[in-house]
Amino acid sequence: MHVETVSTADQSLLGAVRATLASAKNALLCVAFVHSRGVHLVEKELKALAGGTRLLVTTTFDQTNGSALAVAAQHGAVVRTLNPGSGSSYHPKVYLARSGNKVQAVVGSANLTGGLATNLEVGVLMRGTMDDRPLATLHDWAESMWNDRRGEHWLPLVAAEGGGDDELAPWLLDALSREAAREPVFRTLGSGAENEVTEVTRSEVLVSTERARRKTGQAAPIPAWMFNIAWDYLNAKGELTNQVLLNHLRVHRSSAVCAILARLPGVEPVPGRVAVRLKSR
Repeated sequence: MHVETVSTADQSLLGAVRATLASAKNALLCVAFVHSRGVHLVEKELKALAGGTRLLVTTTFDQTNGSALAVAAQHGAVVRTLNPGSGSSYHPKVYLARSGNKVQAVVGSANLTGGLATNLEVGVLMRGTMDDRPLATLHDWAESMWNDRRGEHWLPLVAAEGGGDDELAPWLLDALSREAAREPVFRTLGSGAENEVTEVTRSEVLVSTERARRKTGQAAPIPAWMFNIAWDYLNAKGELTNQVLLNHLRVHRSSAVCAILARLPGVEPVPGRVAVRLKSR
């Protein structure tokens, strides 16, 4: 059985979770909390599993909201909630995947939130088969949690809830709106290409570029979660590049996001790079 330590320090934790899901025919995620940002970070893998994902969460601490579970369900996850009560809390962080006799899992400190990329988190990646006792025991434990009689299937009607981290954080909404009103053209770092912000809403930022105008004739939306995760990463690490945005956080309008963040209070561009950093205090 293969075992290794993974963490957010070198981006290996999120990579291990993605690889675990990508290796599977079915997956069982036993995590306490879910945020939309975390679901978006593994969106590609959830879609590829095509309904083969089960997600077990708690709603006891009001950390998981309906919008996050709705995003997970939209990407094919079957969702249950487990709130044991009687002074007992459901608080695991287990990402388990199986394909026949092969089993892979990540067990650690990270919930299915943006913290997979932005927090100080650590975990253990295990890879082997059902003949390996630690993996077989973990598999049986996860299945017992899923089948716990205190659990309940999550009702899709909760998806009607608004808010959550699929909307811009209030401070970020205000800062982006004020800066776009002052000067709507944000120039791409390095090339100087124009990104014109035509509208800022709670759910998205509409950006008009020459490419977008040629393709559709309209401004293209950048979803709120992309700015939220970018802002969280910048504040956690102190610096953010378009390559981290594109390849690690899967923010596909990376250069535009960098250009827009570069003009926010407390942020400055990094000379000679498509990157931003927090100003020295």
